[in-house]
Amino acid sequence: MTLYHLFQYDRSLKVRWLANELNISLKVVRLNAKEGEYRRAPFTDINPYSLIPTLVTEDKQCLFEAAAICLYLCRQEGKDLVDEDNPMFMQWLFYFASSLDQLSGGIIGLKLFGECEKVRARLEPRIPGKLIAMELHLEGQDYWYNGQFSLLDIFAWHNLAYLRNDGQLADYPNLNHYIDNLALRPSLAALSVDKLINPS
Repeated sequence: MTLYHLFQYDRSLKVRWLANELNISLKVVRLNAKEGEYRRAPFTDINPYSLIPTLVTEDKQCLFEAAAICLYLCRQEGKDLVDEDNPMFMQWLFYFASSLDQLSGGIIGLKLFGECEKVRARLEPRIPGKLIAMELHLEGQDYWYNGQFSLLDIFAWHNLAYLRNDGQLADYPNLNHYIDNLALRPSLAALSVDKLINPS
């Protein structure tokens, strides 16, 4: 299988981490974002929507959106990491992949593409309430769901790592413990994430 992405810590990080957890071998192709390789052929012949990450499966299916790709991989090799029949599990997955991802992705985008006061002013006021709720949820817990590692941890961690990179987590000890604890997993540590969570 071939995974296309743009940056070391973009949304493909979730897919690459999961693949490591499941011992799935991926050919990883990094497209040049500055040259817009994801917006023209040959990549648009694979994915005309120009979305990253994109996975081309062994049977030549083109999958995009990190959550869809990760669910596909879990259905193949990691059914113990998902609980698709439980609406609470799926609620959290969609929350991390959409609502929270819009905030954290917008914030990390300011680091990549330059500060914009209007964007920051729109995003930052929406963050503290979510962090407070997550801080309470993780009190006394190492994992997000049912006391064991799951796909939810990959998605929650990625969002929180973006926010920590921006200095948003200074007052949240449970969230910082969660980030640091999961960063010790060999499958994630292999992706050299220390620069993401400890940028200074």
